[in-house]
Formats: sequence, C-alpha cells, structure tokens
Amino acid sequence: MFSFLKKSILILLCSNVLFACIQDVIINESPENREMVLNCILNTQKDTVFVQLSYSKPIQEIVEFEPIVDAEIQLFEDGKKIGDFLWVDSSAYSLPFTVLPGKKYRIEAKKGNNKVWAETSVPSIADATIDKSTFANGSYMIRLNLNSDIQNFYWISAMGYEGSADNQQKNITCELYSNFEYADDFNRRIYENGIYKFEYVHYIRFTENELTTNQTELIFYPQCINSPIEVFLLSVDYHLDKYMKSSLLLNDMDMYAQDMPIIYSPFPMYSNIHGGTGIFGSYSSVSKVFTKN
Repeated sequence: MFSFLKKSILILLCSNVLFACIQDVIINESPENREMVLNCILNTQKDTVFVQLSYSKPIQEIVEFEPIVDAEIQLFEDGKKIGDFLWVDSSAYSLPFTVLPGKKYRIEAKKGNNKVWAETSVPSIADATIDKSTFANGSYMIRLNLNSDIQNFYWISAMGYEGSADNQQKNITCELYSNFEYADDFNRRIYENGIYKFEYVHYIRFTENELTTNQTELIFYPQCINSPIEVFLLSVDYHLDKYMKSSLLLNDMDMYAQDMPIIYSPFPMYSNIHGGTGIFGSYSSVSKVFTKN
C-alpha cells in the first residue's frame, strides 16, 4: 500500500531560447518524521477485517516498511465497540467480524503516545444485474437501479487470467471499451477504432450525479484477460472513492516521470487517517463469474 512522507521537494524548471536550469532536490530523511500508516478496507462479503499497520519511510529507501507489532487496535460500529484486533503476522492484524451496509465504523490504533483513527460509512449493496451483452462478442452489460436519496460512487471492472495456458496469473483488466458517456473522464481516452467510443484504464467510475434517469444500462468490453472472467460493480464510500482515484492518477503521472524535461508534479495520495496516513474505507459489491460457455 501507499505511504505518505513529510519531505520538502522542490523542482524548478526554467527555460528560454538560450538556457535551462534545474534546482537541486532537498529531501528530509529524519526518522523522527515517520508516521503511522494504517490501511484497512471494509468489505461486506468478508467474515474477517484485516488491518495493515506500519511506519512510513523515505521514498528513496529500499528497505521494507517497519511493521508495528504491539499496537492496540479497536473497531467500533455506530459508536459501540466491536472488539480488539489481534496481531497475525508482520504488519497484519485481524478481527473476526462481518461489517454491514449502512453502518458507520470507526477504527482506532494506539502505539505508545501515538494514536491514529478514522471513520467510514459502508455503502448499501447496489440494485444491479450483470449479464452478457448481445451488443458485441465478449461484451457485458450492467443494469443499475439508482437510489437518488444517497450520493453513491460506483466503480466497474473485471478480473480474469492473463498469460500463456501454462503460466496464467489472475489480474484486473488493463482497459475497458465502452460507449458510456456519463463516466468520469479522468482515465478515459477517445477510442477511434471499432464500435466503441471510449477506452477506460482499469475501471469505469461514475456517480449518480452524472446520470439522467433512475435506471441506467452500461455495456463494456474488457481487454487483456481470459475466462473465467468476474465482472463486478463496487459501491464505495467517499474515502475509498477518493483514494482509488488518486491512486490511478498517481500511477498515470508516474508513467511520465522518466521523460525529460520533467513537466509534471506528483499527484497527492488521499488519506483519511487522523494523526497518521493511509486509508480506512469500505465498499459493497455485486459480481458475476462468466466461463467460456
């Protein structure tokens, strides 16, 4: 997972017809600036909640993140304590418990005099169906009935297998082709070949604010993966939505980091951890697995 570092980085690029200049980068490597990093994603389909807890580290260090193995971590549901997490291995803690849609959860982690905490409200399960589409071979269709009373954040994608028959690995689709015009365009490109208008990287993200009716139908074609393919629709909370989007934006920007001259600034990762950094978010999902038949 990602970590956040308190460091001072300044890159100045100036140029005209005759010259270009670059100012040196100053990085603060003091261990006293380390933060507690808490990463926990609540999933309504799991019977156990897992937490990763470690210290942040300078980005240029190649050592592993230092785990925190003797912390006190507690989970609360609507203000009532659910239980204490037990250390499992390395930086992992676990608590046997299934979270419920519509409930508000708070997590607190303490290590000595340091304390971090965060809250999330678990989204309701979407009223949606997933089927194969007759629009084109290999395409899928999601029908979604909307709840206009709540602002929901939706992410659509597919998981499958890539590689040769004797060396397959499960992975998320690299791209999705679609004609869906109401999605966020942050990871969208115009696709001029074939029967689809757009190409989305990894996910199609949208909210109910962009939709014009109480029922929507979305058809898409996933790339780079083979069957069996699992198509899924995630309903994510506000914090996980911002974290996922910032992660994809940062990954996209990193692709240009080797270009010269450097013409971009790193995109900041979202965090909702008070007193530290990381993410405490939640989601519910609707999914369906499709085989070759």
